[in-house]
Amino acid sequence: MKYMDRVKVITEKEEYKKNNVSVGEIGTINSAEIRDNYFDVIFENNNEYDWYKYSTIKIEDLELVEDGKCSDDQILDDLPKHNPKWWCKVEDGFIKNLLGEKKNKIPYDYNS
Repeated sequence: MKYMDRVKVITEKEEYKKNNVSVGEIGTINSAEIRDNYFDVIFENNNEYDWYKYSTIKIEDLELVEDGKCSDDQILDDLPKHNPKWWCKVEDGFIKNLLGEKKNKIPYDYNS
């Protein structure tokens, strides 16, 4: 998972409900960086007053639906200060930066 990928929420949590986001909803990762093991995700809202809703969602509570085809160069361009050391992708269960460095030691255990 990375910037511009389409993702589905797979876990119901009170913090997501506060933003009107429920299990099964599909949104788009709209920030290139990962902060505290969360992605920023924007969802279309079928409300005539608000077109979009937004929530930060834990990586472990998301499932990839569609690859957004965002290149590493595009991700780098959107990272603060264009720093390739910032955490920005999830591949094979690892949180990685653009240098390929891994944040977690155990795959799919994002807190390891």
